[in-house]
Amino acid sequence: MSTSKTPPLYPPAADTPDAVLIVDDNTAIHQMLQGVLQRDGSRQLVSVKSAREARERLLASRFDVVVTDISMPDEDGLSLMRWAAEHCPDPDWIVLTGHGTLDAAIQALQLGAFDFFTKPLESLTALDHSVSNAIERRRLMREGDRLHRELESANEELKEKIGQLESACRLLGEQAETIHADLRRASVIQRALLPRKAPELGRFAVRALYRPSQVVGGDLYDVIRVDSHRTALVMADAAGHGLSAAMLAVVFRQQLSLVDSDTRQVLEPSEVLERVNRALAEDFAAPSLFITAAYALLDTRSGTLCAASAGHTPLLVRRASGKIDRIPSTGPALGLYENARFGQQELELHPGDLLLLHSDGAYEVLDSDHGKPLEAVEQWLRGAGKSDPLQRIAHWDKDVGAHGPNAQADDITILLVGSDIGPSSLDNGTPAHAPLGASTGATDAPPPVEVLMGSDSDHIAVSLRGRADWSRSASFYDSCAQALDPGRPLILDLSLCQHMDSTFLGTCCPR
Repeated sequence: MSTSKTPPLYPPAADTPDAVLIVDDNTAIHQMLQGVLQRDGSRQLVSVKSAREARERLLASRFDVVVTDISMPDEDGLSLMRWAAEHCPDPDWIVLTGHGTLDAAIQALQLGAFDFFTKPLESLTALDHSVSNAIERRRLMREGDRLHRELESANEELKEKIGQLESACRLLGEQAETIHADLRRASVIQRALLPRKAPELGRFAVRALYRPSQVVGGDLYDVIRVDSHRTALVMADAAGHGLSAAMLAVVFRQQLSLVDSDTRQVLEPSEVLERVNRALAEDFAAPSLFITAAYALLDTRSGTLCAASAGHTPLLVRRASGKIDRIPSTGPALGLYENARFGQQELELHPGDLLLLHSDGAYEVLDSDHGKPLEAVEQWLRGAGKSDPLQRIAHWDKDVGAHGPNAQADDITILLVGSDIGPSSLDNGTPAHAPLGASTGATDAPPPVEVLMGSDSDHIAVSLRGRADWSRSASFYDSCAQALDPGRPLILDLSLCQHMDSTFLGTCCPR
């Protein structure tokens, strides 16, 4: 376990109220701060009149926040902060001073003060908000530390299991072609989820290009006719690359609802993103599972566009004059916070205008200077012509070599909508048919075998990737037995299993 982070000296119990220590030699200040900071018993407030008393309290009890005056008879607040940094560094500090000097503020901030206020206090509400923010920051840091420790522990266990399976794998000399074939089939299935033909868009047309960086990718797009005159434009980019990102993108598409199931009314873009965010946060909450997305609703009769974005790259509109309008993100990435809210923006697409939705993989192609990616995309958009605006990107992977030292590092998805871009076309590429890596024919170093496990509140899932024969049946059985929970069914996924003999089958299906 990493020792790079020092755990809190006084980790609070789950039912412990937030504790605030007030240090000031003025009784009136004590009474005022008590009245402002008290919150119906949700905070434990302790007041002392000297730095000496503060030291005793800090050594004896846990406090989340210390609100201290700088000027006190026996010892000033800055000296108290220096002492606390060595003896009890856990609390956050908010400093009050009647002098209001810049030097005092700088010293307090250098000592790690969370905030700084001058007396007389002009806004008691601001002080209360500052205390609340300090407490919330501490809570988030504790939660981050907890998740970090859990992740490190899980990683260590996973490394140990992988090491055991790799040792067993060396004795078998198996080839990886079956896994390659499975991934190629997964690529065919993933592309089947992409739109094959653009719907009728009136005076508009749509041009799309999709290129995953691996056999399967985490990008996804769609063009969906919602009713007689409105079309939805969808783009998503899942965290990571490869199989896990592709699965997350599929889950996103499955959770995407464009029409209210009860009223049959077309949903606003902000509501679409809020609904899919709630579904992802409830069912798939994890630090590494999130997805950025852009959703736009185009009225093909009027040219009105309403768009919302969840942490995605900006939507760009090139006006006929050459001016570029940006529609930035209107909310966080999906799957991070269950109660996230999303805004939306509305604009008009006129003849000659061009709308661009893109994933960040486009920066790899277009940012030749590797410093101003969005400006590079805008420059390309200004020059996008009617004949084949995506030609430069479509042939880029061939120019650099798809599997060479300059191989594509990120999934690339581009979606263009306009009235002067020629006929609609959706270029989803072709599934890869070549092996993922060159085979050496050697049998002394077969690919690793993995037991993959995951769970939620209702199920436990176990997946086996590799060659399942008698030599590893015992360890696989032990892993499953440790994961069993009488209250949740066990789902066994063998879709990535290259081979299974009768002994291992008996382990999976005991009588």
